[in-house]
Amino acid sequence: MSDTRAIFLIDGETTPLGALLLEQAADHLAAGPLETTSGGDREPVIRALLGFAELTARAIGLRQVRLVASSVPPDLAASLGYRDGMKRIRTGKLAGMLDHLEAIGVPLWRDGAAPFDLTLYYRGVWGAVALLVGFGSISLAVFGPGNVSLLHVLGPALLCSAASLFAIVQVILIVVAARRRAGVPIALATFAAAVLSIAGIGGLFVERAVPAIGELWAIHTGDEALDTLTVSVSADGTTLNLDGAYGTRSAEAVRQALEKNPSVRRVVLAGPGGRLGTAFEINRMIRNRRLATRVDTGCASACTIAFLGGADRSISPSGRLGFHQGSFPGMGSNDMHESNRDMRRFLVASGVTPEFAQRVTETPPDEIWTPTPQELVAGRVVQRVNR
Repeated sequence: MSDTRAIFLIDGETTPLGALLLEQAADHLAAGPLETTSGGDREPVIRALLGFAELTARAIGLRQVRLVASSVPPDLAASLGYRDGMKRIRTGKLAGMLDHLEAIGVPLWRDGAAPFDLTLYYRGVWGAVALLVGFGSISLAVFGPGNVSLLHVLGPALLCSAASLFAIVQVILIVVAARRRAGVPIALATFAAAVLSIAGIGGLFVERAVPAIGELWAIHTGDEALDTLTVSVSADGTTLNLDGAYGTRSAEAVRQALEKNPSVRRVVLAGPGGRLGTAFEINRMIRNRRLATRVDTGCASACTIAFLGGADRSISPSGRLGFHQGSFPGMGSNDMHESNRDMRRFLVASGVTPEFAQRVTETPPDEIWTPTPQELVAGRVVQRVNR
């Protein structure tokens, strides 16, 4: 031993299991010769000794570990990240984590030497967490506060793509590990499960990410395809007529019409719905001005939200109101749970009975519940049906 050389041992019950000579050079740490006792599995001993060598290099500030020729079998050295007998040592917490994964035999982006059950556990957890983060970002973008910016679109798109790719790579590496370590039946079963998993990831991306991100993009770019609302004022200036679907810019058109026509006392609504956020804005304008609302033809989905802002609400005998729970492309019922709970609270706060509000939020988004005039009066949605 000297200031630059030392031998490290792994003790067994009766005799050392392995020994490694480390020698410090100016720009690297030389590792080897490396000896292990005959018999048994040499690999865990070699892995432990080289793991210690890498920790030592990092502790003394050296960026490379170089293996002495013939110290470690080439295949094992390659699985531990050595190329041509040399491995770069990374610094920092992330580097330490990656080196730890190398040491236990589960490198992040390639196959290692860990047992199949350990590989399955690590890579399965990584893939699941990545998918949760990636696809969870869609919910944050959809339900987060503020206007939809380009970041709301690009962030989930990039995260979902990266998460899906990462999860697929981990599934493939599980198959590789099964071929390397497990028997033929387990390898075949793993391959079949991997095919199903990759198909599931692809299906999740197509069914959830693509529709949701496409809808966010439509909102960000102005909702031109959805926004069909026409706004007009009666000749006497007392009635505001709203007819059509609500896009993201519809609320501004309504606001301008109300500001230019202060004598408006009633809003007549018709339309298939549209953006809920816009409907809530129109609801607030109507409520703040204490305007009456009326439906003569049909008002469904988000249109009913605007209608409920009326201080006095009525329908004609031929008028129809259509209700269903909130929805967003790519979002399932679990994703919309909080939103629909808030919807139920809003309905009750607007004077609707709790029973009626419950029926609304239980109606699937691809269906429309059209209550009878009697049900509307009993549910306190309208005060009267005008004859």
